[in-house]
Amino acid sequence: MPSRKHHRQHQKKEKRKETLPCLSALDTSSAITLSTSRSQDTMDTVFGSVLETITELSTIHALQHLKPIWTGVDKRLQKLQYSLLLIQPLVEDAEERQLTDQAIRCWLLLLKDAVYDAEDILDEANTHELLIQRKAELSGRPRSKVREFFSLGFNPLLFKLQLGKKLRNINERINDLIEEMGKFKLRVLENNSRPLKNRPQTYSYLHESRVIIGRDEDKEKLVQMLISDCFDEKMAVVSVIGMGGLGKTTLAQLVYGDQRVKKQFELCIWVCVSDDFDVAKLAGKIMHTAPGENCDHTNMEVLQQMLRKELGQKRYLLVLDDVWNEDFQKWDDLRNMLLDGGEGSRILVTTRNEKCSRVMGAQKHHILRGLSEKSSWALFEQKAFAVGAQRPPKLVEIGKKIVKKCQGLPLAIEVLGCIMHYKSDEGEWQAVLENIETWKLQHTKYKIMPELWLSYADLPTHLKKCFAFCAIFPKDHDLEEVELIQFWMAHGFIAYKKGNNMEVEGQEIFTELIRRSLLQNKYSVHAINKGRVCTMHDLIHDLAHFVMENECFTSFNSSAAPEIPIRPRQLNLYSDKNYNQADCSTIRTVLNCQCDSSVLSRLKFVRVLDLSYTHINELPASIEHLYHLRYLDISGTHIRKVPDSICMLVNLRTLKLYCCFQLSELPKSITYMNSLRHLYFDYELLKIFPGGLSQLQNLKTLNVYTVGDDAENNIGQLKSLNPFGELTLYNLQKVKNADDARKADMGNKQLIQTLQFNWRNFSGKYGDEYCLAKNAEEVLEALKPPSGIKELTVRYYPGKQFPMWMGEMQQFQYLHRIILFKCEACEQLPPLEILPCLEFLAISQMDGIKHILNNSRGNALQSFPALKQLRLYGMKNLEGWCVEEGKEANLSLFPCLTQMEITTCPKLTTMPSIPTLQMLAMKQSFCETQISLVSKERRFFKHLESLQSLTINSCPDELVSLLEDEEETRAMKSSLEWLDIDNCNQLSLALVFQNLPSLRELVVGSFEKLVSWPDEIQSLKFLNDLTISSCKNFTGVSSQGDFGPPFLKSLHVSGSDALRELPTCPTSLQSLSILNCRGIKSLWPEIGHLTSLSILQVSRCPNLVSLSDVAQGLTSLQYLIIEDCPALKSFQEGLQQLLPALKSLKIRECPELERLCKPGGDYYDLLPTILYKEIGAESEETTQIPHEISTGAKQALKCIATNRFLLSAIFICAIAYFLYNLLDSQVPISPFILFFVFNSLVFFGVC
Repeated sequence: MPSRKHHRQHQKKEKRKETLPCLSALDTSSAITLSTSRSQDTMDTVFGSVLETITELSTIHALQHLKPIWTGVDKRLQKLQYSLLLIQPLVEDAEERQLTDQAIRCWLLLLKDAVYDAEDILDEANTHELLIQRKAELSGRPRSKVREFFSLGFNPLLFKLQLGKKLRNINERINDLIEEMGKFKLRVLENNSRPLKNRPQTYSYLHESRVIIGRDEDKEKLVQMLISDCFDEKMAVVSVIGMGGLGKTTLAQLVYGDQRVKKQFELCIWVCVSDDFDVAKLAGKIMHTAPGENCDHTNMEVLQQMLRKELGQKRYLLVLDDVWNEDFQKWDDLRNMLLDGGEGSRILVTTRNEKCSRVMGAQKHHILRGLSEKSSWALFEQKAFAVGAQRPPKLVEIGKKIVKKCQGLPLAIEVLGCIMHYKSDEGEWQAVLENIETWKLQHTKYKIMPELWLSYADLPTHLKKCFAFCAIFPKDHDLEEVELIQFWMAHGFIAYKKGNNMEVEGQEIFTELIRRSLLQNKYSVHAINKGRVCTMHDLIHDLAHFVMENECFTSFNSSAAPEIPIRPRQLNLYSDKNYNQADCSTIRTVLNCQCDSSVLSRLKFVRVLDLSYTHINELPASIEHLYHLRYLDISGTHIRKVPDSICMLVNLRTLKLYCCFQLSELPKSITYMNSLRHLYFDYELLKIFPGGLSQLQNLKTLNVYTVGDDAENNIGQLKSLNPFGELTLYNLQKVKNADDARKADMGNKQLIQTLQFNWRNFSGKYGDEYCLAKNAEEVLEALKPPSGIKELTVRYYPGKQFPMWMGEMQQFQYLHRIILFKCEACEQLPPLEILPCLEFLAISQMDGIKHILNNSRGNALQSFPALKQLRLYGMKNLEGWCVEEGKEANLSLFPCLTQMEITTCPKLTTMPSIPTLQMLAMKQSFCETQISLVSKERRFFKHLESLQSLTINSCPDELVSLLEDEEETRAMKSSLEWLDIDNCNQLSLALVFQNLPSLRELVVGSFEKLVSWPDEIQSLKFLNDLTISSCKNFTGVSSQGDFGPPFLKSLHVSGSDALRELPTCPTSLQSLSILNCRGIKSLWPEIGHLTSLSILQVSRCPNLVSLSDVAQGLTSLQYLIIEDCPALKSFQEGLQQLLPALKSLKIRECPELERLCKPGGDYYDLLPTILYKEIGAESEETTQIPHEISTGAKQALKCIATNRFLLSAIFICAIAYFLYNLLDSQVPISPFILFFVFNSLVFFGVC
């Protein structure tokens, strides 16, 4: 007779069938067919990893190893797979509808939570087998089923019971969700029901009364592209690319309505594409929009005939607005019908995706950026205030801060401006500003979020997961490419496929997110361990956070303790110690972990753990039990040793050990970590370099390799490694000959992008070996890098000439960065000038080099055609640029150079003409006796028409005096904005200011003639920043009492002992720093009138006794820093009134002030509202990790003590352990013992 439980389950099952007849009718095979028939790109993000893991666990290889624990469990696994395949086709509809249906959103969050738990369970099964294998490897003994059975940690029977129970629970949860799903009536989305279909149709008309702010320059560029620019093709494509909400359609409307465009083209057509790029429909739309009859045909033959006839030899402009198509064949089919237009026809495309632009073959594209700060405010002002209405100053001040949060996005600015239009009270505006993030999400949900949601909905599955994960970082955070890819890999977002490189695939994903305008490319760094660096617009970040709601928690320094979600998955604590600990068992990511070490033992399923720069001196013991860990960063810690037990982290892929100054060696067990792909450490900190790293067949990043004498560390060990990205080789003097060097097979390591050769160790010493120049030349010849190398460094090379392959540099088409350091025996540089892509060149301390260009085969009109940065340092014998006299005058040297630094090159006499140069720094260089011989036509500054920044430090007076020559400085009179002059005592500043009126930043150092403001400094109307350092005679007293530069914003004075009082500064000053000025005693009343001052720093001024007593003057002060001013014993009453309004206060090495600001002091009650405060030197005590019993262990002990069953089990296991030792020792076993164990096991089974 069936039990009540079975009866209830049967009823539930029947009810589910009635609710979902269409789903219950599906069998497993049909569900799989339904799911797999859809492309992988549209597979829902929730299920990908779980289904892949199930497939992996179902392979013959996996079943062989898991068979002891799999019998009976496999049915529950199949049921889980069936349930997921059943829901999967419908989840995409749920994702779209969650924007407007809160019930569906809650259901979807519960489903994702259940699937995450399922993924954790399956990962446990995977990891269990890896742990058994690793334990066998470490013990050196073959696997024994008897030992495994009697092992507490890896007993297959116990694990099977646990796994089966977990799978049963997760199946019940998912089945309940399937039952609930019936009321939502979800459906399978086909291509014709995609969300893009329902987008509002755009049109070309823009009424002349509408004033579009901030797009005049963009419009002009596009108009010129359409009517003036020449293209190779009869019909050319021009694209506008940018994220949603930037105003691409509005810009296209402006261009479309321009009268110059109307005159240029005989036919203008506007088509809103938006939905699926259907060629027949688009052809019909074009026919319908163009002058002529309506077109209802669907026959392609008829359509193409009609369209070609309509366009016949007419010069037309076709605007295709809001294009999402990435299928080249579809575009090619449409393009073929558009080729019969007249010469000069143009197609203007607007899209969010750079790939769409490339697919359509756009000859030119315009990247649309956000509005400038000025234009953003003008747009907001237009929407927030009625025409002719007053603009209260306080509302204007608050409004500008609100606008800044919109980061130039017109859509957000318009929405916020329209809503603020109906708020006139200052308190309402202030409330919006103080709660801008929450308010923005609430009030822009139905206008901004749907617009941005389209960018997310259009993403392929794997991109959705990678994009959403970015929500874990705070806003305005720099997203580093390499780190982000490693995070994605740790979470399984980048699927492993045999023959594919996950790192390369990650780079493609990162690039795709940039192309789709979801990431904004900020800059590329030369450190290969960072790669490209991007940022994310605040509203795009809001979108990612919306997707990751209840999964992701980011915390910041705050006075209140933020709440962590009930079951969080990703944590970024961001140095916040005031958080409420939630259920840690579900957490997968912990970044910036500053938490109590006891928490670590509860992070059962953590994949990513960042302990970098925490004050620990040894790894917690619980680390080795974090079996699911894929990424571990312990950089900057005080650890002295990495324990051998770290090898039990069987899934670990990335291990970072940068800046571990106490660490002297790596554990020998690291060679067992087969999953390790990325290993980072500072070689110079290790006394013993680990051997046998060649055994790590999956290792892709090994940033340092030191050649040793042992077989485990010789150069030949590199043959079996194929590092990805960066590789630095030390101690190449230990390579005996070219044959040994060839064993490294460097030429076939195609994944290396950055390569460094060192003939010394990290300290710059050769060691005991003496390396002959000839041997070094042969070795370097044999170490020829792969052709795809991007960055090359050669240091301490003792050879007299560079190898042949450096003389055939044209084969290195991607090489863009070269550094040559202290190759002292070399007398001639290789022909670097022929490298087509070389952008950065640094040559240091090569005393044998006299000229940069030495060979006579430089017949090309241009040398260094792509070079942008050139650095020459310590070149004592460098005399000129070309070995042939006068050749540099006839040769176009450095046609693209923008930055040049020349340091300690005393024999250099000339400066080539470089019209593109923007930054020039010259320090301790050029021979004084030769400069006068240079003709006036070839003087230093005469042809530097693009120069923006100039630094001159300790150079001959004759060179410096050229700045006083009006003719010499005429070319850079309007371009030079930054000037740094140091130790140039014969220079007349008055003449310099007269010749260079466009300066915005000025640095004057070690200038003995400077006593006070020069009278001519008032002519510098654009000067914002002024630094005066080490000018020992500068008293600050102005001869005429003037206010110095009229619009100065920042003043920094340091190392001026003669300073008695501050020079009178303009009211525009916002930042003031006084450092190491021993003579100054007071800043009052000189700063009392500075109403704009927000930052005040005073350091190392031992005689300073008072600041300011004018509270009304320093109304904008927000940051106050006072350090090492022991004579300053109190704040005047006026300044005390300002303390509560500060955002940041730092007081150090001022004993009396520190006492007043600490608990019990007179000022202590004035400080609670200050967000950041540091009073006195912070104690940096090293935290000793306690090895107490974890919470989980305590619960286990409690459970054991109150459970007879478990006590019996432990008793049996103890007997089993005794038996296990007897088996291993091969001692004859008594029949009585066997009988006792057998009966105990029977009793165990009955229980």
